[in-house]
Amino acid sequence: MTRIKPSLFILLVALTLGLIWDLLFYGKPLGVSVFLFVLLLIAALFTLGRIKGMWPVWRNLWLLIPLLFFATMVFIRANPFLTFLNLVACLASLALFVHFYAAGWVERLGLIGYAFVPLKVAGNALVQPASLLSDSVDLEAARERGNRNLLPVARGCLFALPVLLVFGCFLASADLVFAKYVGDFLHLKFLSDLLERLWRGFILLVIAWIVAGGLAYALNRRHPPDDEGTLEKALGIVSRVVGPGFVEVAILLTSVNLLFLLFVWIQFVYLFGGQANISAEGYTYAEYARRGFFELLTVSILAQGMILGLHQIGRREKDWQRHIFNALSSLMVGLVLIILASAFQRLLLYEAAFGYTQLRLYSHVFMVWLGFAFIWFLGTLWFRPNRFAIGAFVTCLGFLVTLNVINPDAFIAKQNLARYETTGKLDAYYLTQLSDDAVPTLVWKVGQITGEEQRILTDHLYSRLGRKEMQYGWRRWPAFHLSRLRAYKLLVESQR
Repeated sequence: MTRIKPSLFILLVALTLGLIWDLLFYGKPLGVSVFLFVLLLIAALFTLGRIKGMWPVWRNLWLLIPLLFFATMVFIRANPFLTFLNLVACLASLALFVHFYAAGWVERLGLIGYAFVPLKVAGNALVQPASLLSDSVDLEAARERGNRNLLPVARGCLFALPVLLVFGCFLASADLVFAKYVGDFLHLKFLSDLLERLWRGFILLVIAWIVAGGLAYALNRRHPPDDEGTLEKALGIVSRVVGPGFVEVAILLTSVNLLFLLFVWIQFVYLFGGQANISAEGYTYAEYARRGFFELLTVSILAQGMILGLHQIGRREKDWQRHIFNALSSLMVGLVLIILASAFQRLLLYEAAFGYTQLRLYSHVFMVWLGFAFIWFLGTLWFRPNRFAIGAFVTCLGFLVTLNVINPDAFIAKQNLARYETTGKLDAYYLTQLSDDAVPTLVWKVGQITGEEQRILTDHLYSRLGRKEMQYGWRRWPAFHLSRLRAYKLLVESQR
């Protein structure tokens, strides 16, 4: 019995996964299909690794937790932007898992590496299938056999054509249905379906090609486990030559710290100090507090980028220079945390006055996790400078996990309706733009709303049910979606 080459086996597995991808995704909305396909990819990688006698690096298997979590959230949450973020997180987690499956430690990956690794995996996924094909098939022999057999095939087609025409005419005269099919064929009506099938087959082969390359890269990757920070090391060498000196860095940090100190002092005197001080300056508390939160958030992000950049490229040859840099950076981190607290409070006041939106909610959650990133940076700055990247990565995961747990659209609907009960103010039109995640809250609370707002929401729920009843794609099993199904059942019950 002929043994299948490992490269050919990888190609066959990838082609099978391409066929499954076509079954799960082509022409269907996203749903449980994402989770199923991710499971199949993981199973294929583990199976091929076992056949090859290769075991994964166990300390990197925690990457499967965010990968499976975000794949699960795709069919639990219906918010389009959150679904997009979940898909991006799935791809990023999958790329990291593929890269670190057989070698290396995730913790040693530098900050730049988290952007570089997915690109490296994608590049190898596109290139490596070519070597798999050349190793699996003798292309030269196949070309010779093809050239040798091409002329007989052409002669056979020429002989068969007139015979088919003669028999086809007689059979078409004998049967009306057969004649209809022959007429459709002669009028080239099959071309529309043929083009779609060719396009579908092309996409299937592209997916199979990428999967084969990813599997091959994961199984063939070998390198010393300490080379994960190569880019950071190279950047460090360059910074020692052309990077700013200690004096320039110290002046920049000191100047910005003084500016931040002045702003923080104003926050304690006015924003955190109560309404009396603000009134004394001629402003109302609402005028002063309900603005500037996005500007302050931008300042915090820019400050984080500046500190990281200076930490990476600034020259500090002596210990006392490193200590002064760390002290100035720590002071800036403390001031930025106060600025973040100011932005957080301003946004709370703004939401209390005007209600929640997705952007405001995302900004709120982002502020919290950005604060954790600053605190983590403060710890790594003094004790483990090469461990900031893993903390930043976990912070990004935490931000997205928090959004999924909160369920943004349902949270926004709940908070805005609670605000309506106390203030009588409601942007009903904005609530109609939320996804199916908000439908349960709207169905349960619409009876407690009066006036024009109730009419807007009632008409919206009725029209949403009509759209769902006309759409069947989301009901097919590969596109099963928990939030869509729950919303549909509640809408049906509400119309009885």
